[in-house]
Amino acid sequence: MSGVGGLSAATAVGQSSDAALQEVVVTATKQEQPLSKVPISIAAYTAETMDREGVRNVEDIVQMTPGVTFSRDSFGSGTSTNIAIRGVSSDAGAATTGIYIDDVPIQVRNNPQTAFGSSFPQVFDLARIEVLRGPQGTLFGAGSEGGAVRFITPTPNLTSSDVYVRSELASTEHGGLSYEAGAAGGAPLIEDVLAVRASAWYRKDGGYLDRQPHNISEPDAPISHDVNRNNVSAFRGSLSYKAAPGLLITPSVYYQRWMQNDTSNFWSTLSNAADHNLVAGNVLRQPASDRFVLPSLELEDNFGPVQLTSVSAFFDRKAQATEDYTNLDVAFIGGAVPPYPFLPGQNAPAGIGAQQQDFTQEIRLNSTDVQARVKWTVGVFYSHSRQTESFAIQDLFVQQMLPIPLEAIFGEGLTDGRYVFLAYNNTLEKQIAAFGQADVTLTEGLSATLGLRYSKSTLDFARTLGGPLNYAQDGGPDLRTNAGHQSSKPVTPKFGINYQVNEGNLLYASASKGFRVGGVNPPLFVGCTDLPVPATYGPDSTWSYEIGSKNRLFDGSLRLQESLFYIRWSDIQQFVSPGGACSGNGFRDNLGQAISKGFDFQAEGRLTRDLTLSAAVGYVDAKFSKTVSVVDPVTGNPDVFVSRGDTLVGSPWQLTGALDYAFHVLGDGEQYLHVEERYSSHNDGRKASLNDPNAVGYDPTLTLDPAISQLNLRLGLRQSGLDASLFVNNLLNESPFLNISHNTADSPLFYYNTVRPRTYGITVTYRH
Repeated sequence: MSGVGGLSAATAVGQSSDAALQEVVVTATKQEQPLSKVPISIAAYTAETMDREGVRNVEDIVQMTPGVTFSRDSFGSGTSTNIAIRGVSSDAGAATTGIYIDDVPIQVRNNPQTAFGSSFPQVFDLARIEVLRGPQGTLFGAGSEGGAVRFITPTPNLTSSDVYVRSELASTEHGGLSYEAGAAGGAPLIEDVLAVRASAWYRKDGGYLDRQPHNISEPDAPISHDVNRNNVSAFRGSLSYKAAPGLLITPSVYYQRWMQNDTSNFWSTLSNAADHNLVAGNVLRQPASDRFVLPSLELEDNFGPVQLTSVSAFFDRKAQATEDYTNLDVAFIGGAVPPYPFLPGQNAPAGIGAQQQDFTQEIRLNSTDVQARVKWTVGVFYSHSRQTESFAIQDLFVQQMLPIPLEAIFGEGLTDGRYVFLAYNNTLEKQIAAFGQADVTLTEGLSATLGLRYSKSTLDFARTLGGPLNYAQDGGPDLRTNAGHQSSKPVTPKFGINYQVNEGNLLYASASKGFRVGGVNPPLFVGCTDLPVPATYGPDSTWSYEIGSKNRLFDGSLRLQESLFYIRWSDIQQFVSPGGACSGNGFRDNLGQAISKGFDFQAEGRLTRDLTLSAAVGYVDAKFSKTVSVVDPVTGNPDVFVSRGDTLVGSPWQLTGALDYAFHVLGDGEQYLHVEERYSSHNDGRKASLNDPNAVGYDPTLTLDPAISQLNLRLGLRQSGLDASLFVNNLLNESPFLNISHNTADSPLFYYNTVRPRTYGITVTYRH
């Protein structure tokens, strides 16, 4: 279900005093339930919560949610992203975290040269966001191996009208202005029969990074200021029609377009963190755009104690970007190190495109009698997902960097006289699945959860290659296509035991399996063809064991949620970049096992009617449990790929804390203060093996990400639905250098990105 009866936020459940906290109703089990009754570790954010904390995108959500990490590639346009839950993170193959708009999965597969991560809805007209920690293989299927993030949209209300308006103006230090304006509203057209809801929103985020092309042949290149500005537009419309008693039909369409003027990645050699002077030296601007449209049709029909739900959707996404390969080509092909000896006007632009076209259909039945001894959900799911990618590096200067003709080195010249590298990926995934889950009451307060999902997945992958770097040593044609097929039939069960001690306290324990499908490897670059590369790589899976509790104490004025988890990850899909002559190229394979263990804890307490404190702590210890070696393409000897004890990507400690205080000193309204601190410890995600000279991908120059700490303040007033507030984000102006990368292991030029510098602004919202 997409909404909660048209509510835009939370529903109060069992309040017995004015100090009671409101209870959030979630649909994490495909049925509406109060958060405190769901035996899963969930972080749920209502529309009001996200407004109070200034949430505008998925990165803000991740910073607030212990156990969840988000990274952005520091090379090129910076559109390659990765989101992970509880250490289950991979930059190879299918997604490990499910991304959903309502019940529609939209996550992307990571193929070779995939330059775009999943497209995330921006945060405007949303009922709430649910972050489900731990494998969700039974109800949500492949792709939710580590967990799922669900963006829940509001549905039209058949009986009442509502209006929501938000605008904002802000300024970033050493950067430009940001601003937004949006409106949403719904109303019954025919009471109890027909209702409509629509929203429109635009936001521009000002840049804070400068670009000065760095070329020793042209030292006086002009500086462009605040180049990493971006904007986003979003529109959504939905209609609810009660065609008969119990039958509700809801068609909707969601459109979003994001555009970036230039990358947010900068060069360490040109930047100074102390004075927040961040500069990129790229010769070329690196713009990007990403748009999607999502039409869907939801049907709900009640048959007494049984409800039928059908969700049909088509996710259509198109993205494109330009990336600057000038420096990388000079380093990789010319063998030079900075300062690069560019020729006047030298450049090497890469044109990148990506498309997703996903049709999904889910039909499910669930019981509606909350007093029944057995409460159940069964359903079938079908998806037909096509993902295409194009990648073309044009370099008209490459021959001038080499002492002999390209043909003598690579076996062929530039494709079409322009391209040093061409690649086109075409992926078709089909999946059909049947699933079911039941909660069985054993005795008063004690119940068991049993779930099972059976899927049949097929993957067809074709890759067309061109350019001298992709030349086939057997004298093949200029453009070559390789294809492969992979299939799997995963079974993902879930077992749980739950004890409702009393109305406010729940204890639970569970064991559940997560899964993601395998894939196909394309051929490698010229010079790497002797490397033993598997034609396909298989699925991998997780088994997660969790115990936890949820508590509402002191008449609902204190709410606690805590869990301990242990995850065993087997046959991990990983990307192998051999290095040496094959640097920048590689393949995917099932290599190694890992164990992730830790805990998360959330607390929210209303100390008085006007003072509320909240805190969340998460710890993730995710390490490889087995040493794995692969064959070195040059020596033929086995080299260490990962060592037992190497750490997976992710911050071990994440903490958030907030204080909300309401007071009354001006007129009839209410004034308030919101103070929030978000902290992530240093990132242990760089494998220790990278500092082992005998390891694959040896690179001792790579360093760990530092800790991140952000303090945010908001001071405002509320009256008659109007809320106006002043805010400052990143008050201490932290600017850690994050996500280090460079062109080659010998290059002293490093790329980074960082968080937005200190930003001041004013927000005005209106709800009615």
